[in-house]
Amino acid sequence: MDRPRVLCINPWIYDFSAYDYFSKPIGLLYIAAYLRARGARVDFIDCLDKYHPELLQRQGRERPKIRKYGTGPWHREVVPTPTPVAFIPRRYARYGLPEDIFRRELQRCGTPDAVLVTSFMTYWYPGPRRVVEMVRQVFPGVPVILGGIYATLMPDHARRVIQPDALIQGPGEVPVAQLLADWLHCPSLAESPPEDIDDYPYPAFDLYRKLDYLVVMTSRGCPFRCTFCATYTIDSRFTQRRPDKVVEEILTQTRRFRVRDVAFYDDALLMQPERRIKPILWELLRHRHRLRFHTPNGLHGRFIDEEMAYLLYANHFRTIRISLESVAGERRRDIHNKITPGEMTRAVQNLIKAGYQPKDIETYIMMGLPSQSIEEVVETMLYAHSLGVLIRLAAFSPIPGTVDYQRAVENGYFPSQADPLLTNKTIGPLFRTREAYERFHRVNQLAHMLNEGAKRGVSLFRPAAFRNALQAALEDLARDHETHGPEVSRKFPVSGR
Repeated sequence: MDRPRVLCINPWIYDFSAYDYFSKPIGLLYIAAYLRARGARVDFIDCLDKYHPELLQRQGRERPKIRKYGTGPWHREVVPTPTPVAFIPRRYARYGLPEDIFRRELQRCGTPDAVLVTSFMTYWYPGPRRVVEMVRQVFPGVPVILGGIYATLMPDHARRVIQPDALIQGPGEVPVAQLLADWLHCPSLAESPPEDIDDYPYPAFDLYRKLDYLVVMTSRGCPFRCTFCATYTIDSRFTQRRPDKVVEEILTQTRRFRVRDVAFYDDALLMQPERRIKPILWELLRHRHRLRFHTPNGLHGRFIDEEMAYLLYANHFRTIRISLESVAGERRRDIHNKITPGEMTRAVQNLIKAGYQPKDIETYIMMGLPSQSIEEVVETMLYAHSLGVLIRLAAFSPIPGTVDYQRAVENGYFPSQADPLLTNKTIGPLFRTREAYERFHRVNQLAHMLNEGAKRGVSLFRPAAFRNALQAALEDLARDHETHGPEVSRKFPVSGR
């Protein structure tokens, strides 16, 4: 076969809510670029394409809703709520292109030699399932390869429910190329695989109609082994790129696509700062760029010294999110002890000294971990609020393969053979009742109240009215505990001990 034709598809999201917050299928785009560099012809359909002309025409718009830094909502269509999560008092929806537009996109592409479908959250599997169903209707007999996070973490479920012709776990460039080389009798696809991470071509962002932002990875994997995180399962190796190659990619790609906003996808962006991120930021600063940078994944505040804080501010980092998770000593030691409250305070102070306002800084706080009490969550929220920073509650999702998933199963919080839909963080996965959902919602309301105060420079530790409002909210939570006593004491203990 001369030039095999490969169709890459980024599927829909099915969920109670979804938002384009620097969301791009970077793994699939790396694979597309890798195959194309070896001679394959690559087509691409993004079911989350906000710029599709038929979609815009249907919406009566010239351009999609684009909000801060190129982020914004996807097109949304309400669909029936799956039975396992029907107790949640919210509408379930499909996010992305209407199905008829997607079907016409498939037909326009023509019959490929193979189709690659990626996947993300385990509880988003209805998206790739429906994509594969429609692909087989339009292209009967064409082999389908499934990869991505869901495929990696739940391969048995994916093989049973989606039934791909092949399933790839972990990073996919080389395995996909080798598989296609065998299937399509095209040995050139598998020749001379890269030995270094910097030998891979840049992700194929040119396959998009238009970009509002760019995403970049300076490393793959993560050296930490947090009990709730599956990064080390998805990619067991922590590999880092050369600083000069990262800078070259950022400057080249932002000029090519004429974008100002760049989001780092690293799970450990600040690790080994003297060897990697600081040289990257010093070199970027030397180019006097007008770019804006974002870190949607949590930063390790332990590494934010005065120099790091200066570099972040001088390079126009607009989205700063620090992983605090919990101030409870036992919890921190159990998770991985990535940061202490003292280190968090020092990181915030360094960022403020560099020029940030406290309200410019956000912190991730975990909620809903196995045996985690509301008091622990609220204590951590109050600590973060005392620093003046904004709170982002990160609801726990029991991810297969993680320590906390196994604990949840062993302790009776989560069924061992549960439908992946039940891992959805929105539903309070360890509790799975409407009452529990409403309790979590109340904690979210408290976080919202604290954040609204922080944005206005108001602290509950000063004005009496704000402090009284907090006290009322906490008393409300306590009454809720009393009302749901037996269930709460077993599933969501008040004391945490």
